[in-house]
Amino acid sequence: MTILFLILASIVYAWVSLAPWVPTSNKDLNRLHKIAKLKKGETFLEMGCGNGRVCTYIARKNPSAKVIGIELALPFYLFTKIRVMIFGPKNLKIIFGNALKYDISNIDVIYVFGLMETVNKEIKKKIEKELPKNSRFISYIFTIKEWSGQKETHKETDKTSGIHVYMK
Repeated sequence: MTILFLILASIVYAWVSLAPWVPTSNKDLNRLHKIAKLKKGETFLEMGCGNGRVCTYIARKNPSAKVIGIELALPFYLFTKIRVMIFGPKNLKIIFGNALKYDISNIDVIYVFGLMETVNKEIKKKIEKELPKNSRFISYIFTIKEWSGQKETHKETDKTSGIHVYMK
């Protein structure tokens, strides 16, 4: 019973701190890969990686980059960690933890599909403080209000989701 409670508590905590699990659309994975423009040796971090679909796709498309997925909901973390251990890719590392507390000072590209409120409060403060110069922060669907640096919005059609890139 205690184990079940801990598992459910980790899911609820993850949902209220960053976002409930709603996966990035499959049709947007390649578009995200192109927008990220990862270079050899760069590091990509997915905050709240869920089942690891995005970070796995990015790692496979960029074998010379380091890719990290961080997840707080225990069941998603365990599923993704085991899948990556068995099937790879080798340049992908899955971490159990709170993405909002993870040190991003050495990350080149950060990706998140988080709640609007979380993106505009906790994540905005974090990237303003820690995001290195020339790094990119990518937000799926939700925008950061009042961003003082550079911003690009990628939207193919009115029916596709916006992918927003922020730089200092």
